[in-house]
Amino acid sequence: MMNKYIELELIPTPNGIGGSFLSVASFKLDNILPAFHNIPVKIDTGCSISTIPLAKFQTLKLFCESLKSADIKKNIPYEISYGVESSGHKHERPVTYNEKMQCTALKFQHTILNLQIAGVPIDNQTIYVNYNRKGNILIGMDILQHWDIHMEISKATGKNLLLACPQNQLYPETTFSKSDAGCLHSGQIKSAGISSPSYT
Repeated sequence: MMNKYIELELIPTPNGIGGSFLSVASFKLDNILPAFHNIPVKIDTGCSISTIPLAKFQTLKLFCESLKSADIKKNIPYEISYGVESSGHKHERPVTYNEKMQCTALKFQHTILNLQIAGVPIDNQTIYVNYNRKGNILIGMDILQHWDIHMEISKATGKNLLLACPQNQLYPETTFSKSDAGCLHSGQIKSAGISSPSYT
């Protein structure tokens, strides 16, 4: 079902400090035939470059090496991951084909098509694909910078909410105010649940 905007509740960490906003997404990548459906993603304002760690999908693990090799041979632009994705370790920039194949921090630039997050359609975007890692799919600030985003504590439930809509899809009913998070609690907006992931 298509939604006009996203509402997510903050999922707290086990120790109660902080938390994260999780949703589901459906999409297709420009270099892989199957489409992905109901895939868990993390909305991460601390991430600068949105990334899909393809090795997290068990069925696709066998193809990751050949897909990475094809990207290298085609000179697909890439970035090197640092920070949380690399557990704080820095990587030297690889030069040769073999060095690039061995470097687990490379993520390659691709186009994500037919993207929907929590049922909200998103224009085709540039996204980066890593073929070695198995962590969270991160929707970062390269995509989120084009959204109207508000975070507030619900006056009804006391829970932290994120309300978001792509800026090019704003309508009068999706122009948020500070009071929205306090009043949108009675079924007017449905949070995206985590469904069973699949790719076809």
